[in-house]
Amino acid sequence: MKKDALISVIVPIYMVQDYLGKCVKSIRNQTYDNLEIILVDDGSKDDCGKMCDEFAKEDERIRVIHKVNGGLSDARNAGIEVAKGKYFVFIDSDDYIHPQMIECLVKPVEEGQADMSVCEYTNVRDDDEPVMDEISDPETIIIESTADKRQYFLCETYVKFTVAWNKLYPREYFENVRYPKGKIHEDEFTTYKLLEKADKVAYITAPLYYYVQRGSSIMGEGFSKKSLDRFEALDQRINYYMKQGNYDWAEKVHSIYRMMFIHDARKVNMSDDFDYSVLDSSLKRFKDTTLKNVFKYPISFKHKLGYLFMAMFPKKYLGKRI
Repeated sequence: MKKDALISVIVPIYMVQDYLGKCVKSIRNQTYDNLEIILVDDGSKDDCGKMCDEFAKEDERIRVIHKVNGGLSDARNAGIEVAKGKYFVFIDSDDYIHPQMIECLVKPVEEGQADMSVCEYTNVRDDDEPVMDEISDPETIIIESTADKRQYFLCETYVKFTVAWNKLYPREYFENVRYPKGKIHEDEFTTYKLLEKADKVAYITAPLYYYVQRGSSIMGEGFSKKSLDRFEALDQRINYYMKQGNYDWAEKVHSIYRMMFIHDARKVNMSDDFDYSVLDSSLKRFKDTTLKNVFKYPISFKHKLGYLFMAMFPKKYLGKRI
């Protein structure tokens, strides 16, 4: 395998001084070493900025950007703007990766088997030390047919194909795509547009990315008003597929939208002091999207009635207090 392709590893950083060293070390220790490691200090108020500068002194592959805090999306975008690599990889600064992750991701793309690649990830606790055995021949599934893409992108492996950070993307995929500033669940707004650019996607089933579960991380938080960004993103994705006439995929995203809303509604119904009015705009969006699209979906009439009942009578469907 040729190792001449420069890969830009973009790491957005904010208030993670206890995790940053392990993250950066795991990137520096990759078996694929033709890397440009871009550390984006997003106005961190702890020692992350100083740590980044020290890392850069130790490794000439490291570039540091210090910027005013703008959030995760803005930090990723700042890295994209200066990146020089043929491919991009995103790593969150409180996570870490297997020594062969980038080697495994780039191999099927550089060998012409796929246009981009995705690897499995595993959840770990702060104090976990997973065994990182050498990988000689990881199982790689080439996802090419429309049916397979639907299955992987929108069904059981939905989260794995939605998060931004376990993937290798060609740089040209970002010519007209950026992460939405000020939004959380920013990958819900973005990743599907990148996946659609690939005719073939390589899925490496080995868990090569270690997602650290901590209470203050976005994926570890309970419900908040900003969590509603996810529903705005899903609504955009439904409309995206509807404009293409891809009603089957639109309905599947609508189903995910409904399941996530039910999950959050049950969560907030346990609260005695939650301001339920913050859900009004999202409930209206769900109603408008349902009435606009449901009769075009290739599903049974009974299934359509389920969408309509939730859209028209959300309090009965989701619980009296919602």
